[in-house]
Amino acid sequence: MQFEIDRGSREPLYRQLAASLQQRIRSGALPPRTRLPTVRQLALQLGVTRLTVHSAYAELQSGGWLEATVGRGTFVAERIEQLVSPPEAELGLEVTPAGMLADLLRMTQLPGLSVLARADPAPELFPMRNWQRATELALAGGGPGLMNYTTAHGDLTLRSTLAETVRERGITAGPDELLIVAGVTNGMALATALLARPGSTVLVEQPTYLGLLNILATRGVRAVGLPTDGDGLIVDAVEEAIREECPAFLYTIPTFQNPGGGCLSAPRRAALLDLAARHNLPIVEDDIYGQMAYECTPPRALKADDRGGQVLYMSSFSKSLMPGLRIGYVVAPPTMIRDLARLRQAQDVCSPPLTQRALAIFIEQGWWHSHMRRMLPRYRERRDALLRAMERHFPMGVTWTHPRGGFSTWVTLPQGIPVMDLYLSAIARGVAFAPGQVFNAGGEGTPHMRLCFGAEPPERIGEAVATLGALIRERGGSRAVPTADLGEYVPVV
Repeated sequence: MQFEIDRGSREPLYRQLAASLQQRIRSGALPPRTRLPTVRQLALQLGVTRLTVHSAYAELQSGGWLEATVGRGTFVAERIEQLVSPPEAELGLEVTPAGMLADLLRMTQLPGLSVLARADPAPELFPMRNWQRATELALAGGGPGLMNYTTAHGDLTLRSTLAETVRERGITAGPDELLIVAGVTNGMALATALLARPGSTVLVEQPTYLGLLNILATRGVRAVGLPTDGDGLIVDAVEEAIREECPAFLYTIPTFQNPGGGCLSAPRRAALLDLAARHNLPIVEDDIYGQMAYECTPPRALKADDRGGQVLYMSSFSKSLMPGLRIGYVVAPPTMIRDLARLRQAQDVCSPPLTQRALAIFIEQGWWHSHMRRMLPRYRERRDALLRAMERHFPMGVTWTHPRGGFSTWVTLPQGIPVMDLYLSAIARGVAFAPGQVFNAGGEGTPHMRLCFGAEPPERIGEAVATLGALIRERGGSRAVPTADLGEYVPVV
């Protein structure tokens, strides 16, 4: 049984092996109930460690591709009909924010897929050794108490640590002005429950984060998209929408916006805060990418210049550290924090105390900052690989933003390109992206797609973009397209 392993690739060997096995199972070369070599045998054959083979087997077993029986060995799963069916039968069934979020999670179960759809950090770059040390230190200091409940506000040690951390974003806040949440998405759900009634309106950038659109739709809140350009949200459009819509709040990602990667300009930040104060408009600021800067020092958070308490600020460690921690935080006035904590308590009581204390130690020991210093150059390299690959492989008429931070770029396709057909065809060839329409509050006239670069090594990014470029050409993607209105676009030459 032969497998190809590229030792020169930056992709971990276990992921290469898992992808190779998955592709052979999908093709029928390894039918159900086929017995695989033992971990020891395959490690000797490939000249890799046993841990590499074990990790590959474990990843495929968790996805339902393999079954292991003590004393008998590892086998291709007996019932894999759903796994080996064409990917288009599993994905793209619902073209909505909820449907796309479900697709993004399903993609984690397809090891052979080059995922340019998820704005995720790379698992092989996670600081596992220092995280283990932080967890051990937390247990040594906190003991069994860290395996009990804590308050809905969150661990006081972590809130005190974060009160110092947010100073780097220009924000002055005490522990009583912080609430620990299960990631920014949980914070947005709580803010929506507090500020918006069913049937009310929320203003959003167009395009915007699909998770917020999903939350609003679930709660029966109408999203109204506002235009953006290279300097971010157009503030004049906000004032007009306030008069027409009487919105419950405005949601914005002013720093390294998702999906475009741009920043709201300094004059517009000042104008937006002035507008919010005059109209008593709450602003929910999503700063999850605020410190993911590749070319310059990131601008201060919008909250840093909020004198009237209009801004409810939130961020998390899902992008700058590890998404599986499910730890985020909200900064707001103490009265609002108390209201949000009551909602959090009714929802799921609290975040895991052990994880919270370990994160506090991880930050206090300087491990988070050192991780950021190491990782930002790696992610910049991946961003540059994506931009170079698009310049090389995308046909004339395709344009895209140049993200200065974050994990994604917003690609404008020629008019008439069938995005969902492109989406399914790309998945069938082992590449995934996110269709643009799920990031919009209203209809989309010009076709778009979001491409992300954080989770894939540079060489796989290049291969995936080459596949996309060929598919776009097959669908007539050489025609000219009008310049879109988001960010700084780079023409293909």
